[in-house]
Amino acid sequence: MKLNRIKLTALSLLLTIGLAMCSDNNDNPTPEFPNGQWGETMKGNGEYIGAYPDLYSNYWEFTYNMEGNEGKAICLEGEFPYARYFSISLYNDETGDAIGGINDSEIEPANGSVNPFRETTSSTGRFKIYVVAEGTDKNKLAALNAQNVCEVKKGVNKVAIFVRQYLGTDASGTTSHEYGGVELPAISAIDIASGKSVAVPEHVHSNVYDATSNVYVLKSDENKEVPFFLSPVSKYYPNNSTAYLYARTRLRTDSVLSFSFIPAPVPAKAEQYADAVTRYWSICLGAASDTRSYYSLCDRNADWKDGEKAEFIVCLKNNPRLEEIKTRVEQMKRDGEKANLFIWDSEKQNIDGKPLGEYIAIMYRNILPNDSWEHSIATMLPTEYFDGKLEPIDHVTNPDRQLAHIALGDYGPYGLKKSTEEFLKDF
Repeated sequence: MKLNRIKLTALSLLLTIGLAMCSDNNDNPTPEFPNGQWGETMKGNGEYIGAYPDLYSNYWEFTYNMEGNEGKAICLEGEFPYARYFSISLYNDETGDAIGGINDSEIEPANGSVNPFRETTSSTGRFKIYVVAEGTDKNKLAALNAQNVCEVKKGVNKVAIFVRQYLGTDASGTTSHEYGGVELPAISAIDIASGKSVAVPEHVHSNVYDATSNVYVLKSDENKEVPFFLSPVSKYYPNNSTAYLYARTRLRTDSVLSFSFIPAPVPAKAEQYADAVTRYWSICLGAASDTRSYYSLCDRNADWKDGEKAEFIVCLKNNPRLEEIKTRVEQMKRDGEKANLFIWDSEKQNIDGKPLGEYIAIMYRNILPNDSWEHSIATMLPTEYFDGKLEPIDHVTNPDRQLAHIALGDYGPYGLKKSTEEFLKDF
C-alpha cells in the first residue's frame, strides 16, 4: 500500500457552504471491477437503503441457505482494498442480526504479504477468509491452513455475508472508487471432510433489500433541546464494529438547529489503527419518514480540528432567511470557528415519490470505538427507543451514561433548536 492509501486530509478539506451532499464516494462512472458473484453495490449514498446507512460506505452481499451446505467452507480470497475501513460481516438473513465477522486489521495476510491496515506498505496484500458452520472440526480447518475463520452460529438457516468498505479509493489513494481499487473477493467452496473443491452455494435473494425501520412521530420532535442517545443494537444488518449516537427533531421554515461537540480524533496512518480512539467518524442526516440517509459529513471533509469544538448547523432549504444563515456561517469560519452547514430539502422527493418532510434523524457514527478511552461512545448505555407510549427521553434512568453531553462531556453532541431570529441574533 502506498502511503496516501491511508493518509487523512481532514484538516485540509473544508466544507463548502451549501448542501452537505456526499461527493467523495461512488463517483467513478465506469466501475472497473464488477464481480458477478456478489450482489450489486449497495451504495450508502444511493438514497434507497433503509436504516440510515453511512453515505461514505459501500456494501456487497452474498446470501445462501445453510441446508445442504453445512459441510462446506466458503472461501473468500482477494486483495485488501484501498479504504479507510474494510470488513467481512455475517448476518442471520431471516432476522437481520449480526452473527460474526472480521475487521480489516484482524485479518492475517496470505502468502507472506503485509496487511496494509496494520502497517504502511507499498505492496499489495492478499487474504483468504473461511466461513464455516459453528463447531467445524478444528483439525480439518488446520489442514486447510485456515488462519481467518468466521463461524455461522447454530440454528441459522440463511446466511448473508457482507463486504463493507468506507472511503474506498483507487490505488493512488486520491480518487474515490466504488470497489476500493481492487476486485471484490473471489468466492469458492471446499468440502471440509475431503478438502476438495465443490460447487459454491446458490446465491439467493437477501432480505437486506427489503429492510426498513419503523417510523414514529415523537412528541419530543417539537422540543427545543435535542439530546443525543446511544442507538440500541438493531436487527437491520448493523456493522457490529460501530457505535452510533442518534437524535431526532422537527425543523420548520423559521427554525435552526445547532449542535456542537469535540469530534473523536482519528488516526493518520495504519500503524496508529490498533490504539486509535476511533477509526472513522461521520455525521449523517436522514429522513425519519423513510429511514434513508440524504446528507453527510465525515472526518475527511468536515470543518473540524482535533481537540476543538465543532458546530453543526441545520436549517431547511425553504427557510426564508437562508442567505442570511449562509452569510453568518461564513462569518463564523472567518472568525476561526469550526462551522458546518447542512441545508435540508424537506420538499425533495424520495424514490417512493414522497417528500422527505421536516422530521430529521441525526446519526453520529464511530467505527471501532476504543472503550478504554474515557470519552468513547462505547462506554454509554442505550435507552429504549419507542414502545408505543414512552420515548427515548422518557427512558433515561442513568443520565450519566445515557445522555451523550453528560456521559462524554464536550465530546458528546448536544443540540438546541432556535428560531431563525434567535440564531442570527446570537452572533
